[in-house]
Amino acid sequence: MSESSVQARDPRRGSGTVFFVDDDDRLRSVTCRLLQARGYKILEADGAEQALALLESHDGPIDVLLMDINLPDGWGASVAQRLREAHPEMAVVYTTGYADVDPILSGALNDAQYVIRKPFSTDDLVAVLERAIGGNGQREARAEG
Repeated sequence: MSESSVQARDPRRGSGTVFFVDDDDRLRSVTCRLLQARGYKILEADGAEQALALLESHDGPIDVLLMDINLPDGWGASVAQRLREAHPEMAVVYTTGYADVDPILSGALNDAQYVIRKPFSTDDLVAVLERAIGGNGQREARAEG
């Protein structure tokens, strides 16, 4: 086989559309810029209300929802459940600043497929997003970070 026919995928690059919902404007802005630089298309919202409104106006596919667990205007799991009604194929990755993710992984969040603790590195986030996208939304709980 020639070298050109066997090209390894760069694990630091991603693909697909990520919908990032987080009320921390600075974190959301920096994370969105970093993910765009890694090859993702980004949709972003600062809370439940904006996320639901944006979803209504968005026509295309969304590969993964990157959702803060604790939003000022809604519990992340409730918001994710409503968003997945419109996009059931969308994988879910929850973010949290909480040290203990056991309640999340044990089913406190209905769609807990992946959980990544803040602060996270861009490489760790990309790895989790790619696993979530590659899993095509299959239920699989993982704690990262």
